Amino acid sequence: MDRKRLLILGGGFAGLDVARSIGNSKRARDYWDTLLIDKENFFQFNPLLPAVAVGAVETRHIVYPLRDMARHRHIRFIKNKAKRIDLERREVLLHNDLVVPYDALVIAIGSVTNYYNVPGAQENTRPFKTIVDAMYFRARVVELFEMAEQAETEEQRRTLLAFVIVGGGVTGVEVAAELIEIAQETLLPNYASVHRKDISVTIIEGGDRIIPAARPEHSKYVHRFLVKRGVRLLLGSSATRVEPKRIHLENGTTVDGFTILWTAGVHPPEVVEELPLTRIKDGRVRVDGHLRPLDSGGKPVEDVYVLGDCAASMRSDGAYQPALSQTGIAMGLYVGKLLAERARGRSVGPFQFKPAGYIISLGKNSSVLELFGIPVSGRLAWLLWAGAYLIKMVGLRKQIEVGIDHLTHLLTEHDSSQILNRRQILSDEELDLSLGTPSSQPREPVASSAGTSRDSV
Repeated sequence: MDRKRLLILGGGFAGLDVARSIGNSKRARDYWDTLLIDKENFFQFNPLLPAVAVGAVETRHIVYPLRDMARHRHIRFIKNKAKRIDLERREVLLHNDLVVPYDALVIAIGSVTNYYNVPGAQENTRPFKTIVDAMYFRARVVELFEMAEQAETEEQRRTLLAFVIVGGGVTGVEVAAELIEIAQETLLPNYASVHRKDISVTIIEGGDRIIPAARPEHSKYVHRFLVKRGVRLLLGSSATRVEPKRIHLENGTTVDGFTILWTAGVHPPEVVEELPLTRIKDGRVRVDGHLRPLDSGGKPVEDVYVLGDCAASMRSDGAYQPALSQTGIAMGLYVGKLLAERARGRSVGPFQFKPAGYIISLGKNSSVLELFGIPVSGRLAWLLWAGAYLIKMVGLRKQIEVGIDHLTHLLTEHDSSQILNRRQILSDEELDLSLGTPSSQPREPVASSAGTSRDSV
């Protein structure tokens, strides 16, 4: 009997667990001809991106080669990107005009940054979703400290070291905590001309508290922790417009930042948004109890499954499952089991999942977490955070590497080496920004150019 063609789009948490479930069952491997497709040839462990951004965890230690996984589990993998999904013809158009037919399709391609149609946001801010984003941010922070060390005025140093993070959710908070830690504990002692007052880290959050999904007492704890460390929190006013180095807020105020990160939210990629399916307000696709997408008439699409950040799965209380990594893992394990049982001629019950809680890292000094309804904060929470993510890492080698990173980070400083090309992380205008005092600059023609650069920040 010819094997059925199973196509998995996306090698993130959900897609990876579907592929591993099929690969771990000989019966399923004999039944399904499985092809995994992802735009990268590695799985990245997103929860540790903020730690990578400051060098607390090494870059390659949070990525796992998808081709190695595929080879060990006797499935196929190709690095490519879906451009269009044709549900009627049961085929997917890939980059380079390749067409892949399927008998069963798993859509688990994650999400992209949501700029909420704020003018100038996409052009004048940086996202924080990928390993490249983390590498860029780390290199930029160190490079700006190098420039600030050479600046001749306090105003110039404060301009260069002004960091703004739009979005006070888990990612924004974790990046701010890691950033202020590396700035104060590692970089400041190494740059004699830079002082604590020269550094500013600001979080902009439209809601009335940071981390709205956490317990109110945990939001208050994180608020106090960040303020004590020197982070500025602007709550209750969203961004309405973003210019180069400047953000305009609803309340009429402006915030200047030489580096602006956008961590305010996500939505499904365009290839999913184009599908004729039912969606909820945040753009996720409505799915039934077996994670099959609902068409425009509310009926499930057979042999198609939508998982992870793309899926809106309703819970028994009427709310939707949160778009978290643990949700994606649970969905991937469920569909993997469903497809493996299908190979045996069996069926499974509807998807059910109750989140175990949440974990929010505040650097090596503290964390907050809720585990099965029990709240924990402080150093103990950090140790639990490190242990939990160590267990969840994919592959023994990665678990060992990240474990060593955590231990090294506790005992030593961050690594402040900057190995990327400067032009990869700074624009020409930023590179050519005059660091001299006004009186030391020639009047023609450099002064006018430098003046323009300072005006733009």
